[in-house]
Amino acid sequence: MIASLRGKLLQLEIDRLVVEVSGVGYEVMIPFPLHLECKDKLGQEIFIHTYHSITDRAQRLFGFAQKKDRELFELIKSLHGIGELTALKILSFFQADDLYQIAKADDKKTLEKIPKVKGKTSEKILFEIKQNLKKFEIFLNEGNTEANIVDRENDLATLALIQLGFDEKTATKQVSDAKKNHPGLSASDIVKQVITGTK
Repeated sequence: MIASLRGKLLQLEIDRLVVEVSGVGYEVMIPFPLHLECKDKLGQEIFIHTYHSITDRAQRLFGFAQKKDRELFELIKSLHGIGELTALKILSFFQADDLYQIAKADDKKTLEKIPKVKGKTSEKILFEIKQNLKKFEIFLNEGNTEANIVDRENDLATLALIQLGFDEKTATKQVSDAKKNHPGLSASDIVKQVITGTK
């Protein structure tokens, strides 16, 4: 099993990257926060933790900045009826404490911020998380500093703007400008401010 990769970043897209290790290029599926972390590292050496998925039909590599992110991915995909690609999509928007609070509040609306996660799909994900709250508790309060919370809100706002049709460069600048004027804004407030053009 491939547990990690260290090599030159050859290609980077929103949901995947290619890293060259000893002359071999590995395509790795990634969550959006890792995309942002790697966006200025093309041609440079990077290190990522990986989950190596092997099925009868295909092999896939999923990449994560931290070992704990990989563990959370494994936890989410282990829930009944939630596959690897859905788990990765969830990790592009939420961390363990977010999912825990969503489940505690029975907040399907927040979960549906994830594109194409609506109706029965969001209900199923919410149900599975609620059934496994104890498992999520072990992830809480680990490295959950104020800086991490701010970074997560920025990442979420940037991804939401991209999903709304903004290119990545413009979305990143809009988020940065919004945070300069109002440092404490949540992701949803940032997006609202950008869309309405308020300052």
